[in-house]
Amino acid sequence: APPARSTPQLDAVQMRRALEDSEKAEGRVLSDFELIDQNGARFRLRDKFGPSKRPLVVSFIYTSCPEVCPTITSELRKAVLEARKRYGDSFAVLSLSFDPLRDTPERLRKYALRFPPDPSFTFAAPRPEDTESLMREFGFFFRRKADGSFDHLDMATVVRPDGSIYKQVYSTRTQPGLLVERLGELITGKIAPARRASLIDRLKYFCYKYDPEKGIYVPDYPVLASMALQLAVFALIIGVVWGGRIRGFFRRLLKKDLKA
Repeated sequence: APPARSTPQLDAVQMRRALEDSEKAEGRVLSDFELIDQNGARFRLRDKFGPSKRPLVVSFIYTSCPEVCPTITSELRKAVLEARKRYGDSFAVLSLSFDPLRDTPERLRKYALRFPPDPSFTFAAPRPEDTESLMREFGFFFRRKADGSFDHLDMATVVRPDGSIYKQVYSTRTQPGLLVERLGELITGKIAPARRASLIDRLKYFCYKYDPEKGIYVPDYPVLASMALQLAVFALIIGVVWGGRIRGFFRRLLKKDLKA
């Protein structure tokens, strides 16, 4: 059999497009997809927020993920516990698999048992034929690689009780407190000051890949190199187009200092 072809690395353009697509999903009203949970029970997406009129936090995982998804779930649970202290049982949580062919109820149940139980915390998967449409509605980026693993966003979605997306929250592994803030905004109506994600923060959304020899996720250096190259080209263009004016500005500034 011919060797499996490796999946090309994500480049900066793909990452930027994935983030833009996820941000565009804010305000979108979700369709009522059928899901199946870790106990084999079938339910509709709107069952999670519609009747109870509670906000819903949705995270995205696949159970064969060796480290990143379990870390996402672990940090999500910390954020949920903190939010429970502040806002009580006023919201529900859904961890949604984007690998339903492998993530059977039994596998979801085994995955769920790795974490402390929470009655409002559901692990579920859509029907395989609905996966692409459902994830597209959420604005969630994922891509299967040749080895069966996935490139995907580290993202959680806060959904209003009416089924519309309120906010996307990125990098659950490193910034779980942001989820508490966004959930608090929706529950209390008090908007927290906006925080613009730095370049380093945005790199954390994507730039880690699994190293099977080390057994850990490591920085994805080809992606980092690609972004560094694009930044260098951008800086070069600025230097060529605006270099003279920038140098002239600093010369005039220096002359003023010397005269003073």
